[in-house]
Amino acid sequence: MIIRRLSPADSAEYRRVRLQGLRECPTAFGSSYAEEVARPRSAFARRLRQTTANWTFGAFEAGRLVGVLTLVRETRAKEKHKTAIYGMYVDPTARRRGVGRALIDRALRTAHRLRGVRQVRLAVVASNHPAVQLYQAAGFRVYGREVAALFVAGRYYAELFLVRKL
Repeated sequence: MIIRRLSPADSAEYRRVRLQGLRECPTAFGSSYAEEVARPRSAFARRLRQTTANWTFGAFEAGRLVGVLTLVRETRAKEKHKTAIYGMYVDPTARRRGVGRALIDRALRTAHRLRGVRQVRLAVVASNHPAVQLYQAAGFRVYGREVAALFVAGRYYAELFLVRKL
């Protein structure tokens, strides 16, 4: 497995994996499949622009993108000590082989290298027990819960908010 930062050149593969995740796990994301599939392909390339505040990592097996995760650093002066993880997804064929943990580890190593960053935050649907266990095993701790955070297919889902201090 190779974990590397994605660039706009990876946008077609990133779009494929992102849409697959939204279709397969609609409760795991704030965006919907319908919203994302309607976006122009150029929007996915823009997301992958490499800046000092945004890193999207991809996990590759046999040259195929099988997992993604985005780390975002807050840019406002009062919040630059925080980063957040968004959009984590691992293809079902690659699960239970350490792909998710490798993506988290890469994001944490990147956050550690950022001067002044003290914590990494994320949100996860409370009923996604494998993801909650993965994050807790990586040192994240629950600090809050929103009861009706997402509304998907006529049902509300609670989200947990987790943080890992650096």
